[in-house]
Order: sequence, then C-alpha cells, then structure tokens
Amino acid sequence: MSTAASVQTRTAGSAGFHLNRRGRFLFVGFPVIVLAVLAAAAAVFFGAHGVAPAAASPDEPVAAVETVTVNYGDTLWAIAGRTAPDSPRNEAILRIGELNDLDGGELQPGQVLFVPAGS
Repeated sequence: MSTAASVQTRTAGSAGFHLNRRGRFLFVGFPVIVLAVLAAAAAVFFGAHGVAPAAASPDEPVAAVETVTVNYGDTLWAIAGRTAPDSPRNEAILRIGELNDLDGGELQPGQVLFVPAGS
C-alpha cells in the first residue's frame, strides 16, 4: 500500500511544468545569445561612428597631398627636405607625421607616405 501512496503523491507533486535541457536552452539560452549578438552589433555600429574621420568644414580649404615611396635609408628629415624645400623642416616633418598617423620616425623601404603637395 505504501507503493501506491507514493506513486499518487509523486504524480500529484509533479503536476508542475518542467523543462528538459533543450527546453531550457530554447527559453533561456537562445534569447541571451540573441541579445549578446544585438549588443555586439550595436557596439560595432556606434563605435564605427566614433572613430570615423570628421568631414571637412566648407570654410577650411583642403590641403593637397602627394605620395612618396620611402627608399632604403630615407629619413623624415630627408623626405621633408625634398618635398618641402621652402618650409622649415620641423614643420614639414610634423605635417607628414599628421598626414600618415606616424608615432615615431621609423620608416620602412617601400612604405608610401602622404606629403603636403607644393610645399
């Protein structure tokens, strides 16, 4: 008699809703993954706008640039002297560094640099 009572108690107690592993993933894991993907897409979308170059204002003239290919043994000092002989070399070097986003003065042979045109 105890077996029947335990079966009835067990059946009555298990009337609730239980999910198996696949069901838990469907109702919990899948929405979490979708939200994570959407958050990553939003971060990429809004992050790209934060690093996009600013548009030139119509009041500022856009300086013309030329390209120069670095030869073996070239330095920024020598390139600034060749491309802007009438300008102070320090100013020309700073401008070349700004145009090419250079952190230091190391150049690689074959590297293409933007230099101010007609300086």
